[in-house]
Amino acid sequence: MLARDLFKAPIALVSFVDERRQWFKARVGLEAQQTPREWAFCTHAIQGDADEVFLVRDAASDPRFVDNPLVTGAPFIRFYAAVPLRTPDGFQLGTVCVISDKPRPEGISEEEGRWLATLARLASDELELRLQARRAQEAAEAEARLRRAQEAAGVVAFEANGRAADTDRLLHTLRRLLGLEDSAPLNLRGLAALADPGERPHLEAVARRLVADGGKLAEEFRATLFSGEAIWLQIRGEVHWEVAEEGDRWRVAGLLRDVTERRHADERQELMTRELDHRAKNALAVVLAALRLTPVDEPRAYAAAVEGRVSALARAHTLLTETRWAGADLRDLVCGELKPFLAPAGAKEGPRAQVVGPRVMLAPKAAQPLSMALHELATNAIKHGALSTKTGLVQVTWTYDEAMLRLRWAEHGGPAIAAPPTRLGFGSRVMRGTVVDQLGGALDWAWPSSGLITEIGLPTARVLADPAAAASRRE
Repeated sequence: MLARDLFKAPIALVSFVDERRQWFKARVGLEAQQTPREWAFCTHAIQGDADEVFLVRDAASDPRFVDNPLVTGAPFIRFYAAVPLRTPDGFQLGTVCVISDKPRPEGISEEEGRWLATLARLASDELELRLQARRAQEAAEAEARLRRAQEAAGVVAFEANGRAADTDRLLHTLRRLLGLEDSAPLNLRGLAALADPGERPHLEAVARRLVADGGKLAEEFRATLFSGEAIWLQIRGEVHWEVAEEGDRWRVAGLLRDVTERRHADERQELMTRELDHRAKNALAVVLAALRLTPVDEPRAYAAAVEGRVSALARAHTLLTETRWAGADLRDLVCGELKPFLAPAGAKEGPRAQVVGPRVMLAPKAAQPLSMALHELATNAIKHGALSTKTGLVQVTWTYDEAMLRLRWAEHGGPAIAAPPTRLGFGSRVMRGTVVDQLGGALDWAWPSSGLITEIGLPTARVLADPAAAASRRE
């Protein structure tokens, strides 16, 4: 508006050009918002020097513009005067210009040229101020986003400085960074924390050492949120001295991180390592017991017996591994020993073994010993009992309540039993060692003529695992 009034021209523009168009940031007296680049008078104006007026006295007689659509058609430009808009780094982006549909053979005066140049500088300064303001706002928004992201991730960057003589302030800063103040200095995940009381003497000593000598700051310590929740913090940084004209200065900078999840993972890993060590020792103890209970009179029989018992332990170990040692399904243990005698899908002949019972998850400490007992029962049935004939049948059933798990092994259709055995064999000794001695259970045998019946009773609290926990850990 000011340019139009000063030059008594009907049109005044602040225009910019890009690769394909000329567009008007501000306009007075013109409806159009942009034109093609090849029509733009502005293209010629920005090729001149800054503060130099580009002047067209009569476009209709100027060879450069005589056929221009803006001359031959609306707004019928005849007179044009412009000064380039120049950025601080030397780029000319557009112009401030005044336009008339009347020619001005006399052009403009020197004073009017200074007015137009001044308006162009003012417009350039305003554009630069807006640009800097926008960049500052974008930087502030980016910093705010980064700060929120850091806090959400449990990471906080810090930096502070002061004069070398102001060591009290340095000590105060370090104490706040270490959570030693009554009010916490930094927020992690939006929550403030203080060093755990047990950590404070050490952290206080660290702060005083850094005040005296400077150097690296590298600590990991327990802290307590105002809610009472315990967390772990890691701080990494450095305190050093800088030489400046106004005197030496100290500076401390670094990162504070919430490492609670990592510490918990480390603790779980350590616990798992100890647990695996314990389980490995238990497994070796069971193997040694199986070896001690196996007769060595005949080398081949000894090797077969050892192989069978170790295989039973291996099957139990596999089942436990599938649930990450949360437990083993009793049905899987029984079926693993009787697998050759269970009728496959589509089989013409019926099964030689029947397994009936509710879902029961055995604790790891019970699964391996019980697998040994089941292996001895299956081995005896194959050698001497119901599974040594083509028509024999083994039925395995179980029930449980809050007090006991009761398992029954009953054989039918095998060789008739004339009388109970006069002494217990090695297999029976293995079963007693596992069921009674290791698991604290009860073991009873009966020898009706139809086949062996074995009753096993195990205390529920000692041998059962939580089935829900085991299921949740199965891969």
